[in-house]
Amino acid sequence: MEKPRLTNVEVFPVEYQGQNRICLRDPRAINGKALFVSQEALFIISHFDGRHNILKTQEKYLKNFGRILYKAEVEEIIRTLGDSLLLENENYFYNKQKILDQYRESEIKESHHAGISYPNDPTELRNWLNGFFEEINGVHEPEKVSKVNSIKGIISPHIDFKRGGKSYAHVYKELTNISNEPTFLIFGTYHFTESTNPFILTKKKYSTPLGNAEIDSNIIKIIESSFDWDIYEGEIAHLTEHSIEFQVVFLQYIFSNRLKIVPILCNSFHQYIENGVSPATDYKITEFLKTVRSIIKNYPEVYLIAGADLAHVGKKFGDKESVNDKTVNWIKERDLLSLSFSEKIDAENFYNAIKEEKDIRKICGLSPIYSLLSTIDAREGVLLDYNQVLEPETGSVVSFASMVFYS
Repeated sequence: MEKPRLTNVEVFPVEYQGQNRICLRDPRAINGKALFVSQEALFIISHFDGRHNILKTQEKYLKNFGRILYKAEVEEIIRTLGDSLLLENENYFYNKQKILDQYRESEIKESHHAGISYPNDPTELRNWLNGFFEEINGVHEPEKVSKVNSIKGIISPHIDFKRGGKSYAHVYKELTNISNEPTFLIFGTYHFTESTNPFILTKKKYSTPLGNAEIDSNIIKIIESSFDWDIYEGEIAHLTEHSIEFQVVFLQYIFSNRLKIVPILCNSFHQYIENGVSPATDYKITEFLKTVRSIIKNYPEVYLIAGADLAHVGKKFGDKESVNDKTVNWIKERDLLSLSFSEKIDAENFYNAIKEEKDIRKICGLSPIYSLLSTIDAREGVLLDYNQVLEPETGSVVSFASMVFYS
């Protein structure tokens, strides 16, 4: 390829075969696998934007690393990316359409992250998750003025389990008090913007190594019959999104097959921040949340979950500067302010605290948390855990929290 163009890939640091590597993965599952590369290779790949030819990439490599990059080396990387379906070419688009067709025909949303983000073996996975709960045994938690059966919902992280496992355990531990056969309506972050729908529903079972999570078909029917717009437009996004899948894994660990789910991906609210208005000005959002509120009022066995992280700041997320102690402290201060409005179940002020700073923190859980706060039938929220994960290699930080809501 004269000017290779990378597909829209996820890029994140991992430990692979005992070495620090960068994982490249198509979030739409076109390639079905991950590619692990060095920082040096990532520099080369970062120039595959459809504008740089091989010669230009060689010139920039020489300037940055002080050694000659041979054309054959670049061509080998191009071949590897092409074989992994990470370059936009005829083979990529053919396989993309094939996967889309297979997904539409299936009744199951297969696990996309098993074997990558968490173990694929059920026994190993249960032991792995149990370890997170063992880690928090004896940890002092805030006093709760609630009774056992007054839990109405939770905010949980959707960061990878390795970094956020304890925070997941803090909040999912609270759900073990639920004794009936619950339905969990899960608001998850949609990390991409190919769909214009503010909310994207699916009625496919969510599959993980722990089994298939059944859909609550009655609740689904109520939702899909309430609107004159296609609530399933963009449904393919569920195939690869982790924000709901990670919640399902923990739910299955706690409830086994004694639960049902309603998976709803929430699109970005960035356009409303840019325009300086509330999401409540969009009739699709207000009508959808009104329907969910009605469901929560009429079906006491339905609980709400927001699978949502908080800040994403630093070079990895498009900022020019690496984070420092001052940045990290400011992020914590602003995060805790936002979470204080969540504790008060104040959706608009939660949103306004982000809008007033033009979402500098890049709160990827904005839409799920706003949706939960706008619909939950609860009296208060209690913050159980707040954490930040620094990535020195990228000069970046991600923050997340766990919160439980009571009537």
